Amino acid sequence: MDDNLLTPSLLRAARALPGLSQTELGPKAGVSRKAIATFETAAPSDRLDPRRKAVLDTLRQYLEGECDIEFTFASDRTGAGVRLRAKPR
Repeated sequence: MDDNLLTPSLLRAARALPGLSQTELGPKAGVSRKAIATFETAAPSDRLDPRRKAVLDTLRQYLEGECDIEFTFASDRTGAGVRLRAKPR
C-alpha cells in the first residue's frame, strides 16, 4: 500500500472536487486542519512516518467513502490523478 499513499497534490485535488477547504475537511474526516495543511506542504519522505500514514489513510477513506472520490496512483502506464466516481445510472 506504500505505493498508493496520497501525495500533497492528490490531496489538494481531491479536496477541490467536492469544494472542501482544509477547515471543512478536517472535522468531517476526523483530522485536524493543521495536519492537512502540514501534509499538503510536506516533503515526500515525511509521508512514510507511521503517524502521517495513519492520517493519510483516514483522509483517503473519508474522501473515497463519503465524497465518492476515486484515486489513480502513478504506475509505469499511467500518472496519478483523482476523479469523481461515476454514479450508477
